[in-house]
Amino acid sequence: MSFQICSCKGLDSNCKMCHGSGYVNSLTSDKSSNQRDKKSVEKNKLSSVTEIPDNIDSLAKTDLVNITMKVIALLDQKSKKQMQILNSIPFSSNTFRRDFKEKFASLKAFEDEKIALREKLYTIEKELVKQKISGNFRFKHFLSDQDIDVDSNRHLKDLIREYKRLKN
Repeated sequence: MSFQICSCKGLDSNCKMCHGSGYVNSLTSDKSSNQRDKKSVEKNKLSSVTEIPDNIDSLAKTDLVNITMKVIALLDQKSKKQMQILNSIPFSSNTFRRDFKEKFASLKAFEDEKIALREKLYTIEKELVKQKISGNFRFKHFLSDQDIDVDSNRHLKDLIREYKRLKN
């Protein structure tokens, strides 16, 4: 993320562009085309991994376990990224919601993806129970099995405190 100096230079507290800070987000993209290509390939790979076949009831135990492990790994990965974003937000400032809108939007997007993955995991779990296979899942990350309320500052701060307590 790069910033530019606003035309008001921070002298106008009612400025609609910088809100009085004197800095605005630049419109130029810092990402190279190689990084964009890499992310699009990664998204395609993730979507193919998380697709559950229609004939889930005819899958063998090993296939169900493999799909389950992939979904759990994706949940852990998304949870880890969420925690990285949470740790990069300075909650001590008064304007963190306004200054870091992109981070809160990406937190919400990750949470939506995690909800979709948990729903897929639930359908797999129902099939595992039908086949009388243990459906107890073990997540490797603290946030994988938790619903996050992105709009609640208190909830986000509590999650960070709890995570730090568990790490120590």
